[in-house]
Amino acid sequence: MMTRMRFSACVSRRSTTSVMVLAVVIFTGLLVGCNLGAPADQPQLLATPTLPIVQPQDFGLTPSPTPNIVVPATVTPTPELLPSEKLGPITVDGTTHRTTEPVTIKVTRGKSVSNVTCSWVLQNNNRTGSLGTATSAALDENTFTDTYTFTPDAAGTFSVNCTGIATTASGQRAVSATGTPFAVEAKG
Repeated sequence: MMTRMRFSACVSRRSTTSVMVLAVVIFTGLLVGCNLGAPADQPQLLATPTLPIVQPQDFGLTPSPTPNIVVPATVTPTPELLPSEKLGPITVDGTTHRTTEPVTIKVTRGKSVSNVTCSWVLQNNNRTGSLGTATSAALDENTFTDTYTFTPDAAGTFSVNCTGIATTASGQRAVSATGTPFAVEAKG
């Protein structure tokens, strides 16, 4: 009996080992078989495949040029002038003016406006002249009136233009003013 037990234990151990060895051999055979053959031929493409390009003319349309994209420049707004930084208005005293009679012109300017120069223009022939030196008087703590006097020597339509430099919080800035044209009649 003992021999029989030994035999069956031995057969059982042998069959398990045999199955494992057989499985390893089959698996190895498969792996070797896959690597031993010649590589499969790759199909050669005769031309590179491309998609057809469709043009607007294919649909009966006429192409239009692509508009340029315009990026507008950034405009930094100029800050509004304060009353103390303004030049003008320009007023002319009286309504009737004659040649060889003095004309009084008043220019309002802020206290921050300097280097004011004023000139007259005879519009009939574009003749110009300087108004000279002004007399200044304070209107309030921020505003002055500069008074000029000139004597026209010709009849026609005159206008007065003034320029100056305003000192602002953002730096110096040119300022200007133009008065309303006025008529001068020939004295006679």
